[in-house]
Amino acid sequence: MWKIGGMFGRSPLRPLHEHMVKVSECLTLLKPLVEEFIRQDHKRLEEHSLKISRLEQEADLIKEGIRESLSRSFRVAVERSDVLDYLKEQDSIADTCEDVGKILVMRKMSLPRKITEKLGKLTEKVLQAGEGIKEATEKLKDMKGKTFSKRERGEISRLLKLVAKREWEADEMQLNFAKEVLKLEKELEPVAVFLLMNIGKEIGAIADHAENAGDCLRRIIAR
Repeated sequence: MWKIGGMFGRSPLRPLHEHMVKVSECLTLLKPLVEEFIRQDHKRLEEHSLKISRLEQEADLIKEGIRESLSRSFRVAVERSDVLDYLKEQDSIADTCEDVGKILVMRKMSLPRKITEKLGKLTEKVLQAGEGIKEATEKLKDMKGKTFSKRERGEISRLLKLVAKREWEADEMQLNFAKEVLKLEKELEPVAVFLLMNIGKEIGAIADHAENAGDCLRRIIAR
């Protein structure tokens, strides 16, 4: 049973959803960020990167507010741990979007089409995983301290299974992207290879955090 009664004087899960909304704003900028990197529009790329950093800071403020509220009103250690674990993974989505932006602005480079196509597809799949978590929190936000029904658990579980599937697909795409980069190792400068491998890894990590957040939500709705 959910036991954070009255946190913030409203639905106990609404603050987590509000945090997710801000995280989702970071995710929304990920696609144009990657597109500007592919086009090598460095000015626009830096603008998107800075905006993501500002949104990440705003998400941090919401996160700290949730933590402070939990420390004052939460009485069940296990449930507090579940929520904080979820919050950490959800926040890591925004953190990693910011990290991607910082890496992309490091260096201008001309990229082969095969690499850009795979990078674009990886980004799309990662965004789908993030969208799944947002949809799950949409369903949670209006809960008012009651036990989750079988139907509600089923709807959320379905979304979380989809997030896990998309994370697995993102892993496969990240691997294919890395293989494509290594195929062109002789054509690219060593620093370009290093940066591209890190870019693929960081973008893929966003889907990892989405799946981890889903695992935490499973524990929450199971109570």
